[in-house]
Amino acid sequence: MAKKMKLGVIGCGGMATNIHVPSIMEIENCKIVAVCDLYEEKAKALASKYNIPKTYALHHEMIEKEEMDGVVILVNPERTYWVADMCLKAGLHVMMEKPAGINSYQAHSLERTAKEMGKIAAVAMNRRHIPLVREVLKRVKAATEITQIDSRFMKFSNIHKDWHYTSAYNCDIIHALDLLRYAAGSEPKDAATVVQQFDSPVDNAWTSVIRFENGITGTLRANYRCAGRFHDLEIQGPRASAFINLGLGDITCNAKIYYGDGNSMYSAASTGVEETRVEFLDGIELAGGRTEYSHYYGYKAENVDFVNCVLEGKTPICTIEDAAKSMDMAELLLEKRI
Repeated sequence: MAKKMKLGVIGCGGMATNIHVPSIMEIENCKIVAVCDLYEEKAKALASKYNIPKTYALHHEMIEKEEMDGVVILVNPERTYWVADMCLKAGLHVMMEKPAGINSYQAHSLERTAKEMGKIAAVAMNRRHIPLVREVLKRVKAATEITQIDSRFMKFSNIHKDWHYTSAYNCDIIHALDLLRYAAGSEPKDAATVVQQFDSPVDNAWTSVIRFENGITGTLRANYRCAGRFHDLEIQGPRASAFINLGLGDITCNAKIYYGDGNSMYSAASTGVEETRVEFLDGIELAGGRTEYSHYYGYKAENVDFVNCVLEGKTPICTIEDAAKSMDMAELLLEKRI
């Protein structure tokens, strides 16, 4: 019989209940042996629903008493570092929800600890795992050299009330930033950022222009004073342009790729626009037809990746080292405020 990874889950809030635990339960080569939450009634409710043997209120007790190969950490960002550090030092492989700590210093500290302990530390940057995103990037990169990538993540939220421990930029907008950096396949060389406060005592809007080391130009736009949730990625090149919809006021997941022939376009008004071959990709179809958000939005895929990497000794799609570089980029963009 193939070995099963024994997993513990720390944090039994919405992300555990609605996303991670349901998807992990479907993975054949792993088993959740215990769950933990400071509010133990949450842990007990989750354990009862999925027939998980043990519950704990304190994660250090779970670490001491349970035989586990690794843990999935789903606590609030201000606690992530301390929980992940303790688990790594206890000899456990770790996957943590983003961000990898509340600043780059914590992320790099976890990177060093994971290396010292010889353990995998993966970070749940789920946009990298979305089947639609991965397929679009593969097709566009096969068709053209990329010149520009534009990443957008807009919402409406009073972040001064919801994010007390660190900026929502590091904890939430990091999704769009990491996706931009991942798609570019390069580190930022220089940047300029406009930061604003709209009806807020804290920064709640950021617009950045980035020049990457490989020559790609990028933009990152984020704003918490918008009429809904708008999240997309545009990729431009002379022979292919892609528009990835990750939810424009809804929870859709689809994309269009336009393929060009390299001919010059002078003026749409005077000469018209030549027809372009268009390819439509459906995110749910690419996820095997499963309509659960956890499937087509990359959450199950990141859990499968973590489990398989631990069992097979491979490298996760988003390591703590790589996640730390996205934290570095976040801090660079804020330093380049104009």
